[in-house]
Amino acid sequence: METGFFYNASFIDTIGNYQSLSLNTYQGYKAVLEFELNGRKSARDIIFNLPKNKQSKYNADYNETTITSWSGPILILQNPTDRSILSVTSTENYLNFIEDCCKFYGEKLFVKFHPWNSNEIYTKLEAIIKPYGCKYGKARMSIIDNAEFCISFNSTFAVDALLRGVPYVQYAMGTFFNAYGIIYSEGNFPTEVKRIEDSYKLCDFLIHKFCFNHKMSKEKFAKMVKHYANSKEMFPMIDEFSYANNI
Repeated sequence: METGFFYNASFIDTIGNYQSLSLNTYQGYKAVLEFELNGRKSARDIIFNLPKNKQSKYNADYNETTITSWSGPILILQNPTDRSILSVTSTENYLNFIEDCCKFYGEKLFVKFHPWNSNEIYTKLEAIIKPYGCKYGKARMSIIDNAEFCISFNSTFAVDALLRGVPYVQYAMGTFFNAYGIIYSEGNFPTEVKRIEDSYKLCDFLIHKFCFNHKMSKEKFAKMVKHYANSKEMFPMIDEFSYANNI
């Protein structure tokens, strides 16, 4: 069981975690591609009808910068010691990735700091970024609305980008690297990105067929776990327990 993707959301994967997640398999890719709402509300309809501070895993309205909009690429930072990073590389290599990205895009790039990038971490990241003329800081989620694309090492920020119709590029292996809707760059920095028009399907799938609200009652949680234990499906989630129906 892992937390993630939406406010108070968690998931139980039947295969593995991070790069071994079921969504990265051929069957997972196909399940997202072929998923239909069939009368259910879309993830966008559900999420954007919530209060602003509940429209993301972290407060989408949190802000420490005067910059409110960006039309170029945006680098989405993670906590340098995040388990998703350490599952595929070292913190040192992650910091090298940040520098390489800033060097490649230069002044065209805005670097969106993670909410946990504070104090000594903030200072260390700032020292990496500043020499390349990139703008940076902790910004509201709305800063990505007009972005050319978002790029990250392997952050699950993909959900926030795709909900807003912004192309998302993942640089390294991780939670979503081979999932439908994601542009996996295989360790490269793209100069242009081809938009996947129905990339929102990943968010629809996650909210209806993958995630649940970990604030649900103990009784409902126990019932869901029993359902999972008795199922032979890769994606056992049903409407009764889905995040979409238990916010």
